[in-house]
Amino acid sequence: MNTIKENSSRYLLNPTHYFGAITIIFFLIQIVTGAILVMNFIPYFTEAYQSLMYITNTLPYGFFIRTLHRYSAFGMLILCILHMARMFTTSRFLRPRDVGWTTGIVLLFFTALVTLTGFISSYDIWSQGLLQGFAELFNIGRRDFQTLLSVNYGLHLLLHALILMFLITHFSRIARPKVFPPLSLTLVLLGVITLISGLFPVAQVVEDPTIQSFDPARIITSIIIFSAVLLLLVFLPYISRKKRIYAFVDENRCTGCMYCSEACPKKAIEEKNISNEHLQYNIATVLRHKCQGCGICVGACRSSVIQLENHNDEIMLEEVRSAWIEQA
Repeated sequence: MNTIKENSSRYLLNPTHYFGAITIIFFLIQIVTGAILVMNFIPYFTEAYQSLMYITNTLPYGFFIRTLHRYSAFGMLILCILHMARMFTTSRFLRPRDVGWTTGIVLLFFTALVTLTGFISSYDIWSQGLLQGFAELFNIGRRDFQTLLSVNYGLHLLLHALILMFLITHFSRIARPKVFPPLSLTLVLLGVITLISGLFPVAQVVEDPTIQSFDPARIITSIIIFSAVLLLLVFLPYISRKKRIYAFVDENRCTGCMYCSEACPKKAIEEKNISNEHLQYNIATVLRHKCQGCGICVGACRSSVIQLENHNDEIMLEEVRSAWIEQA
């Protein structure tokens, strides 16, 4: 038993298991720091530069808040990509987890978009070049720069609401969602990003009317490539030939206690009546269209009559032990 707890403790303290939860921490930092910035930023072409100068140089801790907002955006994007990579390498994108995978891809797209729109709203040299590139792309020129800046800023605010909406859907489709990392990991994360923000603040805002714009062709190419990759990832669960993992019950040995049904987070196990010429009894049966192959029922079964198909037993048992320790 001590060995199980030691192995489970190593599992719980492994940050790679909390890439998605760490992303949520960065998202919350975005919300808090963004609310402060919104109250002091003026999204108007002739006043955006002055308002950002005020935030950076005059507002108490303004440079720190602005730096924390930007770094948390980059951290959110990086951790989101790492989280999706881990889900792929552990085959947690297959059906019936396809809805969670698809919403995750949408969240990745929104995260990249919210990072881009926020970067453009910062109005430094690079963002001015991007704005000028988009102006040339849509053939509006600097005469309608305010329209482009307003649309970008409005989209930046709207995307946070869309991310929150898809997060709710994303978590509802996961058997054991890790919404937040352990407190110790959260405190370490907050300490690290605070230290980095204090030591390496963002550069001062510089307004340069002669800045060279980004090539519109490169912008279009980048958008097409990024969208194509995400579209391929969306259909990955349906084109993959990897075997699906699901639980099955040995009906000849099942005692019908239904303890597994109570433990199943997705209610994928129901009672089945068996009758023959001599007797009538109930056993557990797995609803495959609901089963996510999490393995909780395997650990909960007192008679050891439930197994996972297409899954390594040692890995599965370790995951089940870790899940039970985490819920305790």
